[in-house]
Amino acid sequence: MENGKRRPRATELVKLAALSGRAVGDFLLPEVATDHVDFAALFRPAPNGRSTVNAARDEDIRQFEQLCRWYVELESLAGASLARRYPEPYDIADTPAERAALAVATAERNRLGLGDGPIGDLWDLLETDVGLRAFAIPMRDRRIAGMFVYSEAFGGCIAVNANHPEDRRRWSGVQEYGRFLTMRHRAEVTILSATKRPKERERFADAFARHFLMPIAGLTRRIDAIRRANETPFTLGDLWQLANLYGVSVQAMTWRLEELRLLSIGTWDRLTEFGVQPSQAKRLLGLTASESGTPHLPTRYQVLAVQSYLGGGLSEGQLAERLLADRVSVRELIHQMTTVEQPTEDGIWAQATLDLSQPIMA
Repeated sequence: MENGKRRPRATELVKLAALSGRAVGDFLLPEVATDHVDFAALFRPAPNGRSTVNAARDEDIRQFEQLCRWYVELESLAGASLARRYPEPYDIADTPAERAALAVATAERNRLGLGDGPIGDLWDLLETDVGLRAFAIPMRDRRIAGMFVYSEAFGGCIAVNANHPEDRRRWSGVQEYGRFLTMRHRAEVTILSATKRPKERERFADAFARHFLMPIAGLTRRIDAIRRANETPFTLGDLWQLANLYGVSVQAMTWRLEELRLLSIGTWDRLTEFGVQPSQAKRLLGLTASESGTPHLPTRYQVLAVQSYLGGGLSEGQLAERLLADRVSVRELIHQMTTVEQPTEDGIWAQATLDLSQPIMA
């Protein structure tokens, strides 16, 4: 069998699967040219800390790697590779972090045709317009904000912590995007720290997130429009609405407005002294965000997985594993993706089944 002179027997496959801790079906999937990529080797050594924390971080890296492998595997099954629309890496050597961040954020917004307004679906933008694989997964090490890695086999890959609020995930995602644009061949794990002095590359990533998510010209113009429309001073409610529109935390928006001198310095400190709670204010204003701890898998990834299952390339168990969901949730997703309401000849609306693999363009 090792020499390729005979095929493995079914009983041998079962034993091999048990020995390697894999499902039998994993041995029957097409081979993809990513086996030489080892995420653990690409990432820098974890900072010194308790062994349990480092072990959890290693497990998070392995889960990130597995999702990227599955994504490439699904593309191989469907014969559809993710288009890479990468710019050349930006050279920010010997440039102060703040100035470099403004220049790169402005250049990328112009390249992507975003103007200076709020960004809607950030994750779709990163995947469709740039070609990055972006996941939000519940990480065992809750201090991890995000991860980034690049290889020729996988391309650019980003993971953010699904245990964090959605506005924090967006911020972390843009920080990792900034690293991809400037330090493409250096894998990073971003750890939240309230005491550690940030390094120059971390200051760049944070400044890039500010400028990319909240560009000065558009934000200033919107503030002026709010003031003219209300004919009253800028209120707390306006602040919360503005933060929700730009998909950032109230703290990040307040600091940004302080930085632009649109709010007086120390506004956020005064709000915290008064006991203002952003989460409670959001609920009162009806500004809800996705629940923390919920995985976010790219829409394209989910479609490819369901398409592979319907085509016989994956079992239901393998599909559930790749979607990080139980079988009941997977069946509901399949129903949503493959069912559409359309009128019959009698004018009655009825459900029709879609074939996701059917070509619709020559």
